[in-house]
Amino acid sequence: MGLFDIFKSKKSDSVSRDSSKSENSDEHAVKHELQITDKDLQADEETVDKIVEQMVEEDPFKNFYSGKTKDDFTPLSKQAFKFETITTVNVDLVNKAKGKILVKIENITLGYLPEELAKTVQSYQDSYLLTAFVYVTGGPYMMYDRKKEAVIEDEVPFGLNIYVQFT
Repeated sequence: MGLFDIFKSKKSDSVSRDSSKSENSDEHAVKHELQITDKDLQADEETVDKIVEQMVEEDPFKNFYSGKTKDDFTPLSKQAFKFETITTVNVDLVNKAKGKILVKIENITLGYLPEELAKTVQSYQDSYLLTAFVYVTGGPYMMYDRKKEAVIEDEVPFGLNIYVQFT
């Protein structure tokens, strides 16, 4: 038995264990998932700004610009947003009526899901476990400007991406 035979046998053992896990883990499989944005909920900019402010305040890490400083940027660097690592799981989907779900983030009302989407979510709510989180898009950013040969700072309006999944 050679060295490669040992690795082959270990690999086949792990494959059989993994396949048995997948058979038993069907109960934990994702049944439905969706991604929505603040724009899907027709949220106004002021509300989104208030939610972002609350998310930033409650974030324990505050790893702004993904830990980069102006000195870290080169002509090959991509744009880095100040709050791109800020997330929250403080998301509530509140049933108001059939086809009507209120979305609250950090206990601040963002808006209502579109009716068809609300009906889909409601069909999963009673039977499956909900997992939801939100992360910030937009806001202040830094990037290397090749024309100016310098790092520039600017900003765009904030946005929120909301991920919802049922297992």
